[in-house]
Amino acid sequence: MTPFQKKLSEPIQLPSLAKNIHVLMQSLAEDSLTYKQLAEVIKHYPVITARIIFLANSPWSAPIAPINSIEQACSRLGISMVKSISIAISVAAAFNTRKCPEFCIVRYWTTSMLVAEGAGLLAAKLPNHPDHNELELTAQTSGVLHNLGLLWLADKLPHETAYAFQQIKDDPLLSVSETLKQSTGVDYCEVGSWIAKQLKLPDSLIAAMQHHHNENYQEENWELTLLVGAAAEMVSALHKQIDESPINNRLETLGLDSSEQTLIYQKLAKDFDKTRELVETLF
Repeated sequence: MTPFQKKLSEPIQLPSLAKNIHVLMQSLAEDSLTYKQLAEVIKHYPVITARIIFLANSPWSAPIAPINSIEQACSRLGISMVKSISIAISVAAAFNTRKCPEFCIVRYWTTSMLVAEGAGLLAAKLPNHPDHNELELTAQTSGVLHNLGLLWLADKLPHETAYAFQQIKDDPLLSVSETLKQSTGVDYCEVGSWIAKQLKLPDSLIAAMQHHHNENYQEENWELTLLVGAAAEMVSALHKQIDESPINNRLETLGLDSSEQTLIYQKLAKDFDKTRELVETLF
């Protein structure tokens, strides 16, 4: 049995905030939420409320006057940002990544937030799509959650995961998924989809989490999966400090040509440092 297979016999134990993530996500799913309506949703989650107000008052946000309410914080940070952060906080509460010394929490959440931004931008640019707003929101949420399996691996299989990350540090050309599979018996995409099913997340999110690295995936929700995978590829290139955007040919079949992809890559590059600062403040 692989280390992962041994863990499968143990029940998933999550704090109440993470257990209720599907309820939170259903509440956030309405794409026409106003700042006041969004604040009403967040108020039911005291931990999230406190962190968002803290972030709104931080040097990262740099408000002119103190922000004292969740309504003001939502207005200051923006609806899309508050939704992504709310999901991230609820997910982070479930895992203790400090067990894995090689796991970098700042890199993890910087990646997640940028993939969420990139997937949303790509979705918004799709020509002739019947429901841009819904797809954009789902793409952003999928981006936040796409690498969720890494959190579980760092918490539940810390030694095996640390060994894999050390190998990748020594040889950056190694594949994260394949290296993890060799040391743990599973890649983070499979783990992420397994957790998502336990949390009763929508099938669209499960598909994106499981298949975003599969360039040949053609089944249900393939467009969403493609958008998340393309965004993840862009963010990976940014971490490697590659100047030119990776061009995804399958995106071109959806009407997103190389120039559109390059513009989005440049936007992500511009937001990279500020996103990392946000993560350092938040986590």
